[in-house]
Amino acid sequence: MNSYDLLTFDTSWVRSDVETSCRKYRESDLDDVLNIESASFEYPWSRRDFEYCLTLERCGVLVAERKGVIVGYLVYEARRKSIRLLSCAVAESERRSGVGSFLLRELAARFGATRSEIVCFVRERNVPAQLFLRRQGFRAQWIKRSFYSSAEEDAYQMTWRIDDDYYLADSENRQAG
Repeated sequence: MNSYDLLTFDTSWVRSDVETSCRKYRESDLDDVLNIESASFEYPWSRRDFEYCLTLERCGVLVAERKGVIVGYLVYEARRKSIRLLSCAVAESERRSGVGSFLLRELAARFGATRSEIVCFVRERNVPAQLFLRRQGFRAQWIKRSFYSSAEEDAYQMTWRIDDDYYLADSENRQAG
């Protein structure tokens, strides 16, 4: 059994009172995704940003649902050796209930056999996202100076090596943090 097989074993972080499912994005989901996006970020993506991203062959969106309602999403770009996480957000009412972790694990499950890592950039001021990603196994690797030109803000490049041993060793500690 490899580390990829063990990704789904620790489910204690998922809220057990409501079943969460994950599926590929449909065009009819856009308004719900945009509502979550605008409530989550200081500089949210526009409708046009999402529509453009979805025209690119290597980009995709996964949505998480509970009782038929979209409660989170993530946008990714499948590169040759890695996956770039472009955006990820959870409805405010569902935060800290396991939806974000669930989406990341679903992404890893779909691509882990062919991609070795998930990479993303996080605003320097977005400490909650940095802490969330760290609990998931991401590690800051680089600081990208003035990455966000709209605010002349730096970004941390964070990487999760899907097959890292530390992910397994640290999985029990993550839910406490």
